[in-house]
Amino acid sequence: MSKVIDNGATFEVAGIEFIKFPYTDGMVAAVARNILFRSTFGENNNLTTSKVLRTLQSEILPSIIKTIGEENVCEFETDLTTLDGLKPYPVLESKISLPTLDFYRQNVEIFDKYKVNSWWWLATPESSDEHSNSNWTLCVSPGGGIYCNFYNFISGVRPFLIFKSSIFESFLK
Repeated sequence: MSKVIDNGATFEVAGIEFIKFPYTDGMVAAVARNILFRSTFGENNNLTTSKVLRTLQSEILPSIIKTIGEENVCEFETDLTTLDGLKPYPVLESKISLPTLDFYRQNVEIFDKYKVNSWWWLATPESSDEHSNSNWTLCVSPGGGIYCNFYNFISGVRPFLIFKSSIFESFLK
């Protein structure tokens, strides 16, 4: 019998508590319940070249893969369209990322149940050099509001992943 985890419930993988979000095609979207570390974003607001992504890929993802197997962590695309609608950066293809503004808005009721007491990064850049500059990245405030932070400010990191739903049958009994 498989373990049923409702959307909005939490589960643990590799010592990290995740929140389950709706997804399709036998997959489960998940965001860390808490801030895992605090960091500057990088050298600009481009997630594909950011310090945050490098840390997620080198320090967080390997322990998750070791726990549940690489085949259970799905590669997905993160759309880095800016808040003002520009597409200065390529779509990120990765097994770990940050939530986008669109994902946050679609699931704000679930996020509101798990507010954290610190600012945390989203993947969505505010703009690019074409309109204003590439200094600002969107963040979520402790109250749940969306604001911009300068890329070299320190904010929290709550990784976003997509797992195969079979992990609930195989690993999370």
